[in-house]
Amino acid sequence: MAGYAYSGFGGEALIRVDNLDLLKEQIWADLLPFIAFGVVFLLVNHTAVSLAIALSEDTEPRKVLGTLAGRTGTNLLYDLFISPIAIAVAILYMHLSVFGFPLIILPIIFIHQAYQTIVQLQQANRDLLTVLVKAIETRDPYTSGHSLRVASLAVRIAESMGLSGKRVTDVETAAMLHDIGKIESVYTEILGKPEDLSPEERKVMESHVTKGVELLEQLSSFSKDVIEGVRAHHERVDGKGYPRGLKGDQIPAAARIIKVCDAIDAMLSDRPYRKALSLAQVKEQLVLYSGVQFDLEVVKAVIDGGVLKDHQVEIATDRPIPGELSEPSSAKEMAPHSDLKPK
Repeated sequence: MAGYAYSGFGGEALIRVDNLDLLKEQIWADLLPFIAFGVVFLLVNHTAVSLAIALSEDTEPRKVLGTLAGRTGTNLLYDLFISPIAIAVAILYMHLSVFGFPLIILPIIFIHQAYQTIVQLQQANRDLLTVLVKAIETRDPYTSGHSLRVASLAVRIAESMGLSGKRVTDVETAAMLHDIGKIESVYTEILGKPEDLSPEERKVMESHVTKGVELLEQLSSFSKDVIEGVRAHHERVDGKGYPRGLKGDQIPAAARIIKVCDAIDAMLSDRPYRKALSLAQVKEQLVLYSGVQFDLEVVKAVIDGGVLKDHQVEIATDRPIPGELSEPSSAKEMAPHSDLKPK
């Protein structure tokens, strides 16, 4: 198909020339056909590979293609930029026959090493981030794994809402980091309180948002969208959240998703003051507070997408063994440290 595209754009077969200037003229004359060749080849190849992986892994081809393309499509750009190597191979073959192939091995090894280094750096950054988040949550066995589970749930919701691959990745990162401000020890004792917080304690807890944003702003590796998602994850669609009292669509999409995920994970998890809620109770709370605390579109994606059951199973796989807990009797008792208030 790429060959047909090359011919269709007027490209002609390379011929052996010993004059360098003539060779340059030949390449420049066929530049547009070469670009068409590269684009078509990459698109067809990536689509075919995505389809093969999707069939073998029982997943959606669109998700696989998004992963292959990279967060912002940069992988495709890298592939396009290195496609002129094919021209170099053809020229070397014309002039040196099969002996020209070894000359192309070194740049191919270099390109492979560059790809491998990028992947290793990305994985190392993710591993460090995961370790940091886990270290923060080990102080409270009841919230251990909370941020990772919220991130996992946020990805499923963001995908069901049809967000782009880059936005899904930003939502996942922001969800993983949404409680990063609680790294300071001042929050440890308050987190373990079984009763309602005093106004002073609630003010301290609310400060974790600002602390987290201050920390992330010192690091250049996090985008503005990620930081804003962390900053606004305690805002409410009715404007009664914090720290800025944003309303409705003023709240970034990532923050609206995290807000719902945070509440779902809390309600489906055992706490020192109550047992985990049932799926029916969680759905009731989500519907009850839709348009008040929670974004309607996000709640609809949760309920229609059937992600609650999967999240309940995910919690059960790493939940610590709780002590004897009492059954919740009201919305306030369900989450006394959250924004939920009984109507």
